[in-house]
Amino acid sequence: MPKEYYLYVNGQRVKVSEQIYKVYWREKEHEKYLEQVDKKNHLLLFSSLDHDGHFYENIVDEGIDVEKIVEIQMMIEAVRNAISRLNAEEKDIIERLYFHDETLSSIARKKNVSYQAIQWRKNSILKKLKLLLEEIMK
Repeated sequence: MPKEYYLYVNGQRVKVSEQIYKVYWREKEHEKYLEQVDKKNHLLLFSSLDHDGHFYENIVDEGIDVEKIVEIQMMIEAVRNAISRLNAEEKDIIERLYFHDETLSSIARKKNVSYQAIQWRKNSILKKLKLLLEEIMK
Protein backbone atom coordinates (compact mmCIF):
# COMPACT_ATOMS: atom_id res chain seq x y z
CA MET A 1 0.00 0.00 0.00
CA PRO A 2 1.59 3.34 -1.03
CA LYS A 3 2.10 5.99 1.59
CA GLU A 4 -0.38 8.89 1.53
CA TYR A 5 0.68 12.49 1.95
CA TYR A 6 -1.41 15.32 3.36
CA LEU A 7 -1.03 19.05 3.84
CA TYR A 8 -3.32 21.38 5.74
CA VAL A 9 -4.83 24.22 3.72
CA ASN A 10 -7.09 26.66 5.58
CA GLY A 11 -7.48 24.09 8.33
CA GLN A 12 -8.53 21.39 5.88
CA ARG A 13 -6.52 18.22 5.35
CA VAL A 14 -5.74 17.87 1.65
CA LYS A 15 -4.25 14.78 0.01
CA VAL A 16 -1.20 15.62 -2.17
CA SER A 17 1.44 13.76 -4.14
CA GLU A 18 4.73 12.80 -2.53
CA GLN A 19 6.53 15.30 -4.78
CA ILE A 20 4.32 18.24 -3.73
CA TYR A 21 4.60 17.21 -0.09
CA LYS A 22 8.42 17.12 -0.22
CA VAL A 23 8.69 20.42 -2.12
CA TYR A 24 6.34 22.09 0.38
CA TRP A 25 8.33 20.97 3.41
CA ARG A 26 11.69 21.74 1.77
CA GLU A 27 10.47 25.30 1.14
CA LYS A 28 9.08 25.57 4.69
CA GLU A 29 12.40 24.47 6.19
CA HIS A 30 14.32 26.86 3.93
CA GLU A 31 12.01 29.71 4.95
CA LYS A 32 12.53 28.88 8.64
CA TYR A 33 16.30 28.84 8.09
CA LEU A 34 16.22 32.24 6.37
CA GLU A 35 14.14 33.70 9.23
CA GLN A 36 16.71 32.41 11.74
CA VAL A 37 19.54 33.99 9.73
CA ASP A 38 17.64 37.29 9.56
CA LYS A 39 16.97 37.21 13.30
CA LYS A 40 20.60 36.34 14.04
CA ASN A 41 21.73 39.29 11.93
CA HIS A 42 19.11 41.60 13.49
CA LEU A 43 17.58 42.27 10.08
CA LEU A 44 14.40 44.33 9.97
CA LEU A 45 12.16 43.48 7.05
CA PHE A 46 9.89 45.75 5.01
CA SER A 47 7.02 43.66 6.33
CA SER A 48 7.83 45.18 9.73
CA LEU A 49 6.76 48.58 8.44
CA ASP A 50 3.27 49.95 9.03
CA HIS A 51 1.32 51.66 6.26
CA ASP A 52 3.14 54.99 6.87
CA GLY A 53 6.58 53.42 6.48
CA HIS A 54 7.42 53.42 10.19
CA PHE A 55 8.60 50.39 12.07
CA TYR A 56 5.99 49.05 14.39
CA GLU A 57 6.61 50.29 17.89
CA ASN A 58 6.21 46.81 19.29
CA ILE A 59 9.11 45.29 17.37
CA VAL A 60 11.20 43.76 20.10
CA ASP A 61 13.80 41.06 19.83
CA GLU A 62 12.57 38.85 22.63
CA GLY A 63 15.85 36.97 22.50
CA ILE A 64 17.59 40.00 24.01
CA ASP A 65 17.16 40.65 27.71
CA VAL A 66 17.98 44.35 28.00
CA GLU A 67 17.81 44.30 31.80
CA LYS A 68 20.33 41.45 31.89
CA ILE A 69 22.65 43.34 29.53
CA VAL A 70 22.49 46.45 31.74
CA GLU A 71 23.07 44.34 34.85
CA ILE A 72 26.12 42.67 33.28
CA GLN A 73 27.49 46.04 32.13
CA MET A 74 27.12 47.38 35.68
CA MET A 75 28.91 44.33 37.07
CA ILE A 76 31.75 44.72 34.56
CA GLU A 77 32.10 48.37 35.52
CA ALA A 78 32.14 47.41 39.21
CA VAL A 79 34.89 44.83 38.58
CA ARG A 80 36.94 47.39 36.63
CA ASN A 81 36.48 49.87 39.46
CA ALA A 82 37.55 47.29 42.05
CA ILE A 83 40.61 46.27 40.01
CA SER A 84 41.61 49.94 39.71
CA ARG A 85 41.80 50.08 43.52
CA LEU A 86 44.41 47.31 43.68
CA ASN A 87 48.09 48.14 44.00
CA ALA A 88 50.38 47.64 40.99
CA GLU A 89 51.58 44.16 42.05
CA GLU A 90 48.02 42.93 42.66
CA LYS A 91 46.80 44.36 39.33
CA ASP A 92 49.71 42.72 37.52
CA ILE A 93 48.87 39.27 38.90
CA ILE A 94 45.14 39.58 38.18
CA GLU A 95 45.71 40.90 34.66
CA ARG A 96 48.18 38.12 33.86
CA LEU A 97 45.86 35.42 35.21
CA TYR A 98 42.50 36.60 33.92
CA PHE A 99 43.23 38.84 30.94
CA HIS A 100 46.37 37.27 29.48
CA ASP A 101 45.58 33.64 30.38
CA GLU A 102 48.91 33.04 32.07
CA THR A 103 49.23 30.18 34.51
CA LEU A 104 50.23 30.45 38.14
CA SER A 105 53.40 28.51 37.29
CA SER A 106 54.48 30.92 34.55
CA ILE A 107 53.83 33.95 36.76
CA ALA A 108 55.81 32.33 39.59
CA ARG A 109 58.76 31.70 37.25
CA LYS A 110 58.70 35.27 35.90
CA LYS A 111 58.50 36.75 39.41
CA ASN A 112 61.09 34.28 40.69
CA VAL A 113 58.84 33.04 43.52
CA SER A 114 57.23 29.69 44.30
CA TYR A 115 53.97 28.48 42.84
CA GLN A 116 52.46 28.41 46.32
CA ALA A 117 53.43 32.06 46.90
CA ILE A 118 51.61 33.16 43.73
CA GLN A 119 48.64 30.96 44.58
CA TRP A 120 48.46 32.52 48.06
CA ARG A 121 48.72 36.04 46.54
CA LYS A 122 45.99 35.24 44.02
CA ASN A 123 43.64 34.00 46.76
CA SER A 124 44.44 37.04 48.88
CA ILE A 125 43.79 39.41 45.95
CA LEU A 126 40.49 37.69 45.12
CA LYS A 127 39.33 38.09 48.73
CA LYS A 128 40.27 41.76 48.55
CA LEU A 129 38.40 42.15 45.25
CA LYS A 130 35.33 40.51 46.76
CA LEU A 131 35.33 43.02 49.62
CA LEU A 132 35.84 45.91 47.20
CA LEU A 133 32.97 44.68 45.03
CA GLU A 134 30.68 44.35 48.01
CA GLU A 135 31.55 47.93 48.97
CA ILE A 136 30.99 49.21 45.42
CA MET A 137 27.69 47.37 44.94
CA LYS A 138 26.11 48.77 48.13
